[in-house]
Amino acid sequence: MLRLSFSEGEMTLEKQITLTPFERLSLMNQLSILKHLDPENSEHYEDQIEILHGGYTIMYGELFKTVFEEMDVDECKYVFDVLDMFRALINSFEALEDKQGLTAEDVQFEGFDGNNETKRWAFAEYLQEAGRWKETLVGGMDSHSIMTMHRYPQMLERYEPIKQKILDSHMGKWQLTAEQIKEVVGKED
Repeated sequence: MLRLSFSEGEMTLEKQITLTPFERLSLMNQLSILKHLDPENSEHYEDQIEILHGGYTIMYGELFKTVFEEMDVDECKYVFDVLDMFRALINSFEALEDKQGLTAEDVQFEGFDGNNETKRWAFAEYLQEAGRWKETLVGGMDSHSIMTMHRYPQMLERYEPIKQKILDSHMGKWQLTAEQIKEVVGKED
């Protein structure tokens, strides 16, 4: 499938969206139902029905402009990996008797940069609203900092061998030591 892109209210034709007659009819029927369920926006739905009925492919973007491009599985997995890492850091920090100079801020998930990691940020917001990673997804999900784009991959790189060592030990103890936490977060003594 091909797509149109929009920038500041202007539509630029990058590629063309095509729909089968069945897809068009299905969407027209759904829009017709919405028109009756939401009479305040009936003109909007009627316009969309007309676009589909007429087969005006250049205008299909109007119907899909609020539908974001898919986030690929690797990007979703990256978000899961980051959140799992922070879960381990937070839970391990809380279990430490001797924090060895570590603070809660050292292990706090800062979010993703809303400007440069928009899909990751939006996904984290969705996961927060869905009640997932409750200990990790606290507060706002926008870090307002490009630094998270660079910091989290470095942290994951340091965390993975530690995680693998814990898995290989078969001890089932998922608590990182203060030294391991410091290594992952990059905190020097």
